Amino acid sequence: MYRTRLYDLNARSYRIRYAIAAILRDRIANEGAFRVCFEMLDEEDVIRAILSRGLKDPRLRAALERSHLVDLTHWLIRFPDLAEAYYATGSSSAEE
Repeated sequence: MYRTRLYDLNARSYRIRYAIAAILRDRIANEGAFRVCFEMLDEEDVIRAILSRGLKDPRLRAALERSHLVDLTHWLIRFPDLAEAYYATGSSSAEE
């Protein structure tokens, strides 16, 4: 992925994809590039999109729950509507 696109204000979907790829790997090649995904003016939208996709994608949800890169609890506190959905469906690790 081209990291220079991360700085483009109109490239929200690109930042979302970049962050999700890092979260799924649970490691980052460039910490600064990962942080930029959440430091642009649309941080709330990026986090909400990642959490929403986590509700639909069990693999992403499990990665979010185990991630060393993000604090899922902190993210869910910011979005109570999504937190309810995460807790209502139960932990994916409990289902395995």
